[in-house]
Amino acid sequence: MSLVNIENTKWLVTTLAIPLSLFIVSHYYQAAQEEAARLHEAAQTKRQFNEARLQLYTELLSKREEADTAVRRGIFDKVLERYLKPGGQEPQAKIVALDLLARNFYDSLDLSPLFLQLDQEVQHAPRHKQKALSAQLQRIANGVQDRQISALLVGSGREGQATMEKNLQFDPNGKLKEAAVVDKELGFPSPDGRANGAPQTRHLKLSVVDHDPARRRVWVVVIANGKHGEKDQQWGFWIDAFDFPIERISRTERFSVLMQRYEPPYASVRLVYFPSARIGVKDKPFIDDVLSELLENK
Repeated sequence: MSLVNIENTKWLVTTLAIPLSLFIVSHYYQAAQEEAARLHEAAQTKRQFNEARLQLYTELLSKREEADTAVRRGIFDKVLERYLKPGGQEPQAKIVALDLLARNFYDSLDLSPLFLQLDQEVQHAPRHKQKALSAQLQRIANGVQDRQISALLVGSGREGQATMEKNLQFDPNGKLKEAAVVDKELGFPSPDGRANGAPQTRHLKLSVVDHDPARRRVWVVVIANGKHGEKDQQWGFWIDAFDFPIERISRTERFSVLMQRYEPPYASVRLVYFPSARIGVKDKPFIDDVLSELLENK
């Protein structure tokens, strides 16, 4: 009788299949475990590398900020102590000191009082020096305004969407020849940074209603239309060539009005609408605003 038959073949295949299957399964399971362990180790190594790199970058950035702050603090102390105290240096030296401050601290300090003080000193300087000193002072003020406007309008969309300028003209008596009004809806991209988020818009009306030739300033009134049941808001204040007021409309909205040119009988004012995130340290957020934003993000 032959040993090779169907029954014996079935028994042999069945007997060998079980350990063979267990071996194959065990082999692949072990290989999968080793691959998973290798991937986990690689991911952990990469994470540790990224954390170390982030820590190094943070430390370098922190040290750079500390060094920069120390330098700026030294400049600030020396300039205020030596050059800008009343009755100290000549107007020319003070203007140079103010220029140094304006270039380094325009985004963190309101320099208007220093500009006004120096402007008064320039008016009392010898007549043959007044024109040149006034031109230097105005140049510095224009530079501060340009840098601040550029910072506020970064990412504000197409040109003119978040700002409008209005030209003024005065008669020989210093009165406005015609009403100066900006009445427009301004806007900037979504405050939360989403590319497809709805833009933030607000209808603003700026009116120049008075002129003070002696102090070279104008009185402006700004009205922000209310949204979603809000009441309209209104502000009124004087501005001159050295002012850069920032007013709060809501938690995410701010506006500023500034005089960019004052050469009677002509002048110009600019209305800038921008997100609160652009103002830096000049306008610290309220605690309830911070908590509300954290809860919304959560």
